[in-house]
Order: sequence, then structure tokens, then C-alpha cells
Amino acid sequence: MQRRLLLGLVAALVIYLGLTIVFGLEQVGSSLRALPWIWWLLGPAVCLGSHLLLLLRWQFYLRWLGYPLPLRAGARIYAAGLALIAAPGRGGEALRGLWLQRRHGFPLTVGVGITLAERLADLASALLVLSWGLGRQVWSAALVGAAVLGAGGWLLTHPRVLQRLERWLDGLPLHRRWQGLMRLLREALLAMGRMRQLMKPRPLLVGTLLASACWLLEAGLLVGLYGALGVAIDWRQAAVIRTATGLGGVVSLLPAGLGTSEATAIGLAMLYGAGRSQALAATLVLRLCTLALPCLLGVVALMRQPDLSRRSQNDAPGQHS
Repeated sequence: MQRRLLLGLVAALVIYLGLTIVFGLEQVGSSLRALPWIWWLLGPAVCLGSHLLLLLRWQFYLRWLGYPLPLRAGARIYAAGLALIAAPGRGGEALRGLWLQRRHGFPLTVGVGITLAERLADLASALLVLSWGLGRQVWSAALVGAAVLGAGGWLLTHPRVLQRLERWLDGLPLHRRWQGLMRLLREALLAMGRMRQLMKPRPLLVGTLLASACWLLEAGLLVGLYGALGVAIDWRQAAVIRTATGLGGVVSLLPAGLGTSEATAIGLAMLYGAGRSQALAATLVLRLCTLALPCLLGVVALMRQPDLSRRSQNDAPGQHS
């Protein structure tokens, strides 16, 4: 994992150094210096506030599945999972399922199912907030899209569908080389069953609302950053920038959405009237607060819990090479 973090850091530095050179080193530096010092404190504070809301969602999901944890115990595992926030689609956070199993004896499918439900709620909330930012003309379409997303997820995790998939797996010819893959697929089916429990109206609503609050908080941060740089971007426009940045990173399937997220954020900001150097400066601060800081906190939390990293390496060496 350390090597991947280092490679990701190098890639991020190369991307931002290249953009800074293209946009003008002096202009970008001037924009960063123009930010009042208070924003270097408010930015991380907003990010931490967002993750406090997501921690509440994590705790709520655990209780809903019948595996409650004290706040401190749940927070320690949640924080360690932030070390994997840069994985494509944030799928690496599913490793929390292994940590829950090893430390608390929970089924592996609990943490994996929660991760799947979190990503679904994140996607649904992003669509809703994005539609709010774009205006009324797409609001109804986004509601329909979110409903279809929820219904499709519910259908795919229906017990009958899962049973048919399991029977299909049982009918496949057994081969020694496939044993690991078959075991993984069975665990995935069980995790989808857990996910279905979290797609009932109440947990789906709670998860989506908390994720929406996070998008809006971070959009508010963008409003403040651009305002400090002398660019008049309102909350709706900032909501479009923030959610489109997140969605662009997910669609790209690149670690942390490097490159695509930055291009989306800068392009939309310039469309709304920001200059190139101002857009890059605000995007840099946003990414530091929403990606680099959580990842750093996650690495620290993981290092302070050596039992998690040691056992995860033993059980899933391929994920930490």
C-alpha cells in the first residue's frame, strides 16, 4: 500500500506541477497567496465535518444490520479506511469488512455490503445535488434517475436473483485455479444481500441525505474560496462543480480520479467565470482538503493500529503489494 500511495503522490505532483507551468507559475502562486489564512483552516474543518457525517452514516448502517459498535471502535476502523480513499471508486474502503471480521468477529459481508450501499447513496445524492445546481429543468430527470438507480440495485440484490446466481456458480466446473475466484464471488453475493437490507426506504433515505449534506458543505467551501479569490460563484454553481468533479473521478476509474477530476473542476469553474489560475488554485485547495487530508489521517490511523495492516496483508496480500 505504501508504494501505491507514493506513486499516487508522485502522479498528483506531476499533474499539478504541469498545470501550474501551463497556467503560469506566478499567476497561480499569486492566487494562492491571495487566499486569507482563515481558509486554510476552514477548508480542513469543512472536510472533517463531512467525514463526521459519513461516520454517523457508517455507525447507522452497522446498527441497521444488527452489528452495532461503540462510537470510538467504529470511528477507529472508519478512520483507517480513509487511507484507501484514493482507490478507484473508493472501492478499497471495502477492506473495512476484513477489519471488522478480524477485530470484532463480524461477517466479512457486513463491511463489504456497507461499502456498496455507501457508494450507491453517494451516487444517488450526487445526482440529486447536481440536478439542484443545474436547475429545475433537470430536477425531475434526476429524481427519476435516482429512483431507477435504487430500484435497479434493489432488483439486483433480490433474494431470488441472488439464489439463481448462486445456483449458476454451483453449476460451473470446479477447477483448482478458480477456487479463489469462486470464493470471492460467493462473498460478493452475500455482500449484495447485506446491501439489500440497506436499500430499504429508511436507511437509503438517511444515507442519501447525509451524503447530500456533505456535497453541499463542500460546495459551500468552494463558494468561499472563489469569493476570496474575487470570483462570484454561487452555491448552485459550486454544487455543480463539486458533484461533477466527484462523478468524473469515479467514471474515470483512475486512482483518486487524478486528472479527470481536476479537468472537470477547472473547466466548469472557468465556464462560470473564473480565471485559469484562480480555478487551479481553488481546485488545489479543494483536493488537498477532500483527498490529501483524509488520506493522510487514514494512514496515521492505520499506522496506530498495526493489527489491521498486519492481518490485512496476511489475508489479502495482493491488495497491499
